Amino acid sequence: MCNFITYNDMSIEVYLVDPGKGGKFYIGKKLGRNGKEYKILDISRNGTYGNKKQYGVPNHMQAMTVAPVKDGVVDYSQLTIAYAGTNPEDKVDLVTDVIDVADVDGTLSQTKNLIELFEPPVSQFDTALGYANYIQKRYPKAKIAVTGHSLGGSLALTVGAKKHLKTVTFNAPVPKDKLSKKDKQYILDNPTKITSYLNVDDLIGNYNNSYTLFGGIFKGDFQHYYKNGTGMGDIDLEKTLRSLSQGKLVLKNGQTISVSKEKLEKLINENHNVANWFDEKGQLRYSHHKVVVSKTQNTFETKVSKADTALAERVAKIRGLRKKYGHRYSVKGGKIKLDAALAYALKAAIKEHGQAGIEVLEQTQKQIEAKLEANWNETLQMARQIGTDLTEEEILEVLHYAGADKESLYTKPVEKLNEQLKPLKQLKEDLADFDKAFDKSIKKRIADDQELAGEFGL
Repeated sequence: MCNFITYNDMSIEVYLVDPGKGGKFYIGKKLGRNGKEYKILDISRNGTYGNKKQYGVPNHMQAMTVAPVKDGVVDYSQLTIAYAGTNPEDKVDLVTDVIDVADVDGTLSQTKNLIELFEPPVSQFDTALGYANYIQKRYPKAKIAVTGHSLGGSLALTVGAKKHLKTVTFNAPVPKDKLSKKDKQYILDNPTKITSYLNVDDLIGNYNNSYTLFGGIFKGDFQHYYKNGTGMGDIDLEKTLRSLSQGKLVLKNGQTISVSKEKLEKLINENHNVANWFDEKGQLRYSHHKVVVSKTQNTFETKVSKADTALAERVAKIRGLRKKYGHRYSVKGGKIKLDAALAYALKAAIKEHGQAGIEVLEQTQKQIEAKLEANWNETLQMARQIGTDLTEEEILEVLHYAGADKESLYTKPVEKLNEQLKPLKQLKEDLADFDKAFDKSIKKRIADDQELAGEFGL
């Protein structure tokens, strides 16, 4: 899969698919920077897709599907669908923001006329999901990810949650009624698979993430906050939104700053835009404001990413050798078989994924136990400070009757946690057995041609 900056580039470049912005991109065009190149395989313009645009509905949804390119070879096993965000000149996009993301009451006089004129016949969210289904059927063996900025991020978040795809979004509002309870639970349970990057001062992207007006707020570990360093202090997003008509910017410390309409619009756009997060080298401009990712999650993502990259590189090499030696899939009298080499690559990736997942569970278990122990110690210390006239035995007795003793706060929860994680031991043994059995089977198919074997690193 791609790295953080490449997803960011895709979420920005997909805007140029929009006919309203010139429709500059076409199938076959190559994009990218800093050695990360990808090729456009498919495009959905205006909500329609297919060779003859026979699928979808014209509703101004824009998207493109891309594949990475390395050493001139397109890797069709790893695809990314990028969804375009709102075109501020497009009334249909704006209506989608109003009714599908913000869930503003369509009967209000301020929005009724706009909705009646420009509400699409089918929601962009439905079309975005249909397009992902189409791409999945067209490339059934591919590992698919989704990304997007703003409205595009909202579309990607919804599609990723429903189809359980790798998802990376930027300044994406949470659509209030497009995610089911099941979708939201999946997002909360899979913060390493679905990630939403947000600027804390973004009035648009944080809607339903860190603040809301209509009760749609949704928070979890999948959200990663970043501050772009505007130097104006921490903005109270909800109060600022309510004060926009008065031309006021409200900070969390209570300070109110009067700004012109032009300056306010510029500030909102700058905070919502993600292009200025990075410099020409793809590095975060404000290094002291890092995206917050837990150590456990970061370790897991790094290991899985390395495993995926190694697998992709070995598969690409195997494909190159297949072309070099023809379709026999074996060379020099069958001394080494490419299918066996591919199996080795897959085995290594499976093992790395499994080990990374097990390590996350073990580390999480230790963290939970440490928190439980700290909670008990803190409770005991507070009881000692309050019950200065009581003996230690009397303090423990009081805590016991209050249901706040060590057994209730630490011992039983830890026992329950260990019981829940009992299958983890068996899982580790199964993974080790799988690795040995797979390794034994593959070795039967690897001969002693060291020269060619070296090309695979076997």
